[in-house]
Amino acid sequence: MGDNKARNWSNGSPPHCLPIVGLGGIQLTSKYLSTLLSATSFDANGELFPLAFGVVDVENDDSWTWFLSELHKALEVNTESMPQVIFLSHGQKGIMDAVRMKFPNSSHAFCMRHLSESIGKEFKNSRLIHLLWKAAYASTTMVFKEKMAEIHEVSSEASKWLQQFHPSQWALVYFEGTRYGHLSSNIVEFSKWILEARELPIIQVIERIHSKLKVEFNDRRLKSCSWFSVLAPSAESRMVEAISQASTYQVLRSDEFEFEVLSDDRSEIVNIGSHSCSCHNWQLYGIPCSHAAAALISCRKDVYAYTEKCFTVASYKETYAEEIHPIPGKLDCRKTDESIMDDDILVVRPPKFRRPPGRPEKKRICVEDLNRDKHTVHCSRCNQTGHYKTTCKAEMIDSIEQF
Repeated sequence: MGDNKARNWSNGSPPHCLPIVGLGGIQLTSKYLSTLLSATSFDANGELFPLAFGVVDVENDDSWTWFLSELHKALEVNTESMPQVIFLSHGQKGIMDAVRMKFPNSSHAFCMRHLSESIGKEFKNSRLIHLLWKAAYASTTMVFKEKMAEIHEVSSEASKWLQQFHPSQWALVYFEGTRYGHLSSNIVEFSKWILEARELPIIQVIERIHSKLKVEFNDRRLKSCSWFSVLAPSAESRMVEAISQASTYQVLRSDEFEFEVLSDDRSEIVNIGSHSCSCHNWQLYGIPCSHAAAALISCRKDVYAYTEKCFTVASYKETYAEEIHPIPGKLDCRKTDESIMDDDILVVRPPKFRRPPGRPEKKRICVEDLNRDKHTVHCSRCNQTGHYKTTCKAEMIDSIEQF
């Protein structure tokens, strides 16, 4: 990859976003065939929040190591302490190795969108995709095993194919850590931002992203001014539903922290001290489930106080509080001789031109065309050769002679 890394842009990692980072590469189709590496997160409302992006000449182990190294530096500068980030990706070896090297205390999971598309292409069965998502979202090991058994019934080959991906890398119930219900990265959504700009030069691609960020951040900043709930709309909706269901439960208190919550068909154990419920939904999503809500309400606790702060409207507003400043119209550049390098100046050379994959087209010449006589132009007015009727001067000469 050499010196052809473009400096990456970083928005830092505001502590108000979810500690989940999606990683992916987007091919740029200009003549240099560069790749845009990106890191994205989720805000309090579950919307795309770009963290950083950088342009490299080719996506490989070295480029991902460099990119995650730069991301690590940005996080150190913008956060009080390095957060334990959960990374989502397609599972490329280069990404996984770079994550382990630069973020040793973080977790890594496969993007479910990519995994479901892969099984769909491999076995051409929509039911398998449906069951796979059901298994991924299962909140108990029993439900997970039931869905995996159904997958085996539909296709034993598909069940065998899935064994190469350990459940701890994609299923919520087996994953170590809280993914807040997010199973897929939002790289696809980010790629839509530059879909029409992929053929443009690198500078214009970056300018397009910068303009999009300015518009999106401003719109979200204005939108949040009309929110008067404690939580962002998506989290508030989930909380309202949980509180509504909680009113139908019976609550038995065991001690200061532990409760048994009874419904018509089952019972769940809630511990408000450890923020856990035997249904696992509180742990998986970071928002009290209906059983937890019932337990908290029964002892006159504030249900909202037991919700992760990253879901609050206050966190959402803090995320978009800072302005994105415009890029200067002209850059102060100066020509630097290759043999003279200032220690404080980094000169980024244009990447080497890389031919697109495949055999280049050849312009073939037909032998018959070489041997064919040239077409003779003939005038239909004066019966002479060398010109057309429209450019014939015979009539003009006759008119002059008559005059």
